[in-house]
Amino acid sequence: MEFSQISPWLVWILPLISSIFVPLIARFSEKARNYFVITIAAVTAFLAFSLIPAVSSGETVNYFASWISGIAGLPATLVGVYIDPLSVLFACLVGFFGLIIAIYSQGYMKGEKGLTRYYFFFLLFIGSMIGLVISDNFLQMFIFWEMVGLCSYSLISFWYHRPESIRSGTKVFIMTRIGDIMLLAAIGILYATLGTFSFHDTILGIQGGLISSETLVIVAFLVLGGAISKSAQLPLQTWLYSAMEAPTSVSALLHAATMVKAGIFLIARFILIAAPMMAALQPLWFPTVAWIGVLTALIGATMALYTSDIKGVLAYSTVSQLGFMMAALGTSGASAASSLGWFASLFHMVSHAFFEGLGFLLAGGIIHAIGTRDMRLMGGLRKAMPLTFAMAVVMVLTTSGLPPFAAFFSKGLVIESIMEGGNLLQVILIFSATAITFAYSLRFLKLTFLGKQSEHLEKIHIHEAPKVMLIPAAILAVMCVAWGLIEPVLGTFLGVEGEVSLIGAFFNIETAIFALLLIPAGLLVYATYFKNSAIMAKIRSPSNPLTVLFKHGYFFDDFYEKVVTKAILMFSGGLRVFENSFFGRLPAAVANSTMRGAAKLRKLPTNTLQNYVSAALIGFLIIVILIIVTIGV
Repeated sequence: MEFSQISPWLVWILPLISSIFVPLIARFSEKARNYFVITIAAVTAFLAFSLIPAVSSGETVNYFASWISGIAGLPATLVGVYIDPLSVLFACLVGFFGLIIAIYSQGYMKGEKGLTRYYFFFLLFIGSMIGLVISDNFLQMFIFWEMVGLCSYSLISFWYHRPESIRSGTKVFIMTRIGDIMLLAAIGILYATLGTFSFHDTILGIQGGLISSETLVIVAFLVLGGAISKSAQLPLQTWLYSAMEAPTSVSALLHAATMVKAGIFLIARFILIAAPMMAALQPLWFPTVAWIGVLTALIGATMALYTSDIKGVLAYSTVSQLGFMMAALGTSGASAASSLGWFASLFHMVSHAFFEGLGFLLAGGIIHAIGTRDMRLMGGLRKAMPLTFAMAVVMVLTTSGLPPFAAFFSKGLVIESIMEGGNLLQVILIFSATAITFAYSLRFLKLTFLGKQSEHLEKIHIHEAPKVMLIPAAILAVMCVAWGLIEPVLGTFLGVEGEVSLIGAFFNIETAIFALLLIPAGLLVYATYFKNSAIMAKIRSPSNPLTVLFKHGYFFDDFYEKVVTKAILMFSGGLRVFENSFFGRLPAAVANSTMRGAAKLRKLPTNTLQNYVSAALIGFLIIVILIIVTIGV
């Protein structure tokens, strides 16, 4: 068997199996454990990138093996790998960031208790995510989908001695289960209709007209529900900020390459699967996807502009950028994978991985140095942490979408795809989100690195993060520039080379509008945080309705806690009362009736042959009746 046939299996099996050996190796040496994790992450990354030649021509490679044999006439289910440009792109992203974060963790997590548990779930997380994107059937994908959720819960709650970590992990677990139920329902409907879990056979079934348009639309909306919860889209976006209680290294992995990207992958994959009947989704489903993305992008950006938590800014930034990706997918339309929107979403997905991953690595270094996440206790870090500051400038410029950084090209394509959709209100909102992105990025830079040091910083010795943390960040900073230049190559790889142009990005109407919007956004931040304008201070006062709205996160959590949670508790309380009043009393009623009947029988004479014969006949009749009733079961 050739290496090209083995690597698609090893790329996800290796980290999964290796996670089991982490506790065993840790018994001998912590250093051996750390080197083992880095080695497995490096080999996994190599295996992921080795998949590129197999699909460089745009072909799909499918390997499978027997898994679940057919039962009661149902077709057998196979375990397999589905290698196409989409799955390879995600596998490479996960493998690359797995190695980056594994190295970074050697510095950030040094001295923490429970590192064996951390690295066990770390490798399990990487293997599960690669298994998810490389699966060739819905059942296998869903199993890995759930494993990703389990690993994220375990890593978010890593500091289990902190009550807030446990609450955050539980919130993430519960909110993402909503989408999991919807995705499972979609898979069940597809299997009941087409009799297969296989992606390939599902595509053939859709091509053959074996599923109705109405059923496909229902399945599509259920799949969208799964993506909304996993990728923190409106209205289930609130869990992503809560997930910031995780170690920052986990946050970087979660945002850059794993859980939050799973929803984007799901929609991108479903568009490919449903392509033969894409017209059925055109009137309602695609516009819904686009609107959810646009509104999420705007809401996430405004929340990032408000919060004073350095990791909170990055969390809400991720919510917003995922909205950009979802909005672009919503413009894919009938042309599916060959559309500008489908490509723009995936291109921006990787751009976001680099600049947001860089942001989290730098935030981790800052928190590591000064011991707080509150940006109001920072300021003036530029002199004490010059390398971190330089890379933060790269991150801010990339996040803002300024040339020549990667997001300038990817975000420009997203905006272009939305403009081609022809919905003026969506265009206005997405441009507004873009301007606010520039504003919160400048605010982040000002509060953290510029101005005078806070009293908190004057009391401590500030130092740069160790090299083992700075080098991975520097690699991501380089990729923030290099990735934009790869746009034509990625277009060719994904099969949409006719839609993209590096030079054209500088000379289109989207860039001109974007440049004009940066001026007022920059001036507002300058007046607010550099000049301390009295007018802006009044606007930002606690009594301002907008301030109240942002403080409560648009009241989503308030609604869930005070309305949804209470409704569920009332419903469950009613069920408990019913259960106690009916099922709780039923056994006692039956027992009392039996006792009364037995008491009456006890009074009858029992020493006659007729009574014995009668009892035997009655028992025999009961047995015959039971046999007749159940014979067809």
